[in-house]
Amino acid sequence: MLVAGVLSLSGRYAFQGRLAGAGLQQAVADVRSTGGIRLGDRHVLPELVVLDDRGTRAGVRRALDALVEADLVVGPYGSDLVREAGTWAAERGRVLWNHGGSADDVERLPGVVSVASPASRYLAAVLEALAPHRPSARVLLAAGRGGFGQHAAQGAQQAAARLGVSVVDSMPHDEVPETPDADVLAMAGTFEQDVALLRRLRTRPPVIGAVAAGLGAFANELGRQAEGVLAPTQWEEGVHFAADFGPRPARVVRALRARVLSTLSAGTATSHVEYPSAQAYAAVLVALHCLEDAGSLDDEALGAAARRLRCTTFFGRFGLGEDGRQLDHDVLVVQWCAGVKRIVWPPEVAETELDASPV
Repeated sequence: MLVAGVLSLSGRYAFQGRLAGAGLQQAVADVRSTGGIRLGDRHVLPELVVLDDRGTRAGVRRALDALVEADLVVGPYGSDLVREAGTWAAERGRVLWNHGGSADDVERLPGVVSVASPASRYLAAVLEALAPHRPSARVLLAAGRGGFGQHAAQGAQQAAARLGVSVVDSMPHDEVPETPDADVLAMAGTFEQDVALLRRLRTRPPVIGAVAAGLGAFANELGRQAEGVLAPTQWEEGVHFAADFGPRPARVVRALRARVLSTLSAGTATSHVEYPSAQAYAAVLVALHCLEDAGSLDDEALGAAARRLRCTTFFGRFGLGEDGRQLDHDVLVVQWCAGVKRIVWPPEVAETELDASPV
């Protein structure tokens, strides 16, 4: 049984793509080590092929066309690339197992099965975590011009209205002034956009939230400037769910840590397992769960199995809403404290208290 992955092993998403690639490789290796999976009345061993999309939509198309005969197709990293892959899948009646594209419109595409929470939950979760500490905060949103940033900003505005928090404005990163007049600056752009904006600030608002801060590379880039920054994240090593399918969280973390260290080149300065690796691993787990449930490699049967699936893996809960978005999985909020990410929300999994005092 062939599992095909399309990832940016080069180009603008190369770092995240290689992290995701490590997750795919380890998931398939772990399934093979336990004897494979049940498919009807037989057991099969998955094999993995990954092609480089080079970070372009055209590259995604070329790679997918080359892998069209694969039994399971795992999508790329980045909402713009997953949108292209989802369109390709819909044209052919295929299921696309999505770990790396969270824009809400992408998760709604027919045939796309997403393990990660949609973009509209990212900054909303940060505001929900912050509201008890700064109930009357004035929030400035810096949103990327693409679908991911726009959906993240819309979700933040809806959450702010619900929480009674004031959003003073929403604008692209390059239009944010160097001295923002706000209590909270919440950013949802590319990694490079979020980092560049934080570096450009002359006066730092009391609280900063940034999607980019969910990756360890954020602190590597910014050093002490990362201190106190909040970030939404799909998963962290420090959270342990009671999995009812797949290996235990501790086992996955150990295996992924070894895989990431051997996969990434020297100088990346990461021994922490990042969420792109975890969510790619989770996408394989969910796909194989659906395959066992359907007892078939037929894409229509796999899609139906995914829509009815409710389970918990090491990555957290899985459950699709009626519109196709991932609704059961929870976004976590972390904060950088003394050079380390700590989970601060939701309270039931928090490792420490959120610090909303100015840095």
